[in-house]
Amino acid sequence: MRAKQTILVIDDELSLLKSVKERLELENFNVLTCTTAEQAIATLAKFTPDLMVVDLRLPGMSGLDFCRQVRSSEGPSRLAPILFLTTDRTEVSKVLGLELGGDDYMTKPFSPAEFLARIKALIRRSLFSSERDGVEEVITSGELEINYPRHEARIADKLLDLPPKEFEILYLLVKKSGRVMTRQFLMERVWGRPYEHTSRVIDTHMKNLRKNLKKMQDCLVTVEGLGYKWEEPS
Repeated sequence: MRAKQTILVIDDELSLLKSVKERLELENFNVLTCTTAEQAIATLAKFTPDLMVVDLRLPGMSGLDFCRQVRSSEGPSRLAPILFLTTDRTEVSKVLGLELGGDDYMTKPFSPAEFLARIKALIRRSLFSSERDGVEEVITSGELEINYPRHEARIADKLLDLPPKEFEILYLLVKKSGRVMTRQFLMERVWGRPYEHTSRVIDTHMKNLRKNLKKMQDCLVTVEGLGYKWEEPS
């Protein structure tokens, strides 16, 4: 029997925090709650959640800044899925959240049934990825070596500092070297579901990925009107 998954919920709206906690506990999740990002960071020093639900608008440190800090940290929580909650219905905040490493977003007020469905889908994807960690899968391309179970990518034995989403994108491209992958395909595979207005999210991650690849950045090729592909170094 699999142990209960733990969900960290961060929101300064106490009534919502209470209702979300009760609903998730009915579904047999362990639930940790915080009203600020600062409290959440202290909590992550003691616990590693399987998923985090984060309000974008928090007092003090914002939900976006919290996500940025978690994704750039060295702790195990950097790989946990993040579901953003927002009252902002504009494209800007949603896309920005995805660019910074969020996995999904919901606009308040939201359907409890849809909220649970999103939570369960993100956890299923995360568990599938974790189960792969026991499989020794290492792929190479020239001086680039990707160790999927360890979530490590190296060029000439130098470790690349890749956020989780950029690592997943690089892994997919190198694994299917020479094959063109559309932006929509990458969004569905890496984020788990289709989104509108995906170009900016993918293009931002590709721009950052190229910077990290340095001398091998030319292997990451833009195919105009289609998407991206990885070309083996000559």
